[in-house]
Amino acid sequence: MRARVPLDVDLEDRLLYGLTPVRLAYVVLAGLAGLALWSVEWMPMVVRGPLAVIAVVCGGAMAWGRWRGRAADAWAIDAVKFLLSSHRLNWIRGR
Repeated sequence: MRARVPLDVDLEDRLLYGLTPVRLAYVVLAGLAGLALWSVEWMPMVVRGPLAVIAVVCGGAMAWGRWRGRAADAWAIDAVKFLLSSHRLNWIRGR
């Protein structure tokens, strides 16, 4: 008996606007962060407005952004890993 294996079993599900659950979470969390920054009352509006916009734009870039075929969050994770692993401490015993 022959059976055909589906070719798209390793693809992630698309929930809304072509976003996977992780990417949709980026958009939701960025929107909540932008709303939280906007509703802070102890910060002047001149500061909190641009910060809220930056938070929302960063979330959108992480969700929909791609560069050279890779997602923006993969680039960000690789950059953090590189920065953390490129510095090394050498312990020298006291003489």
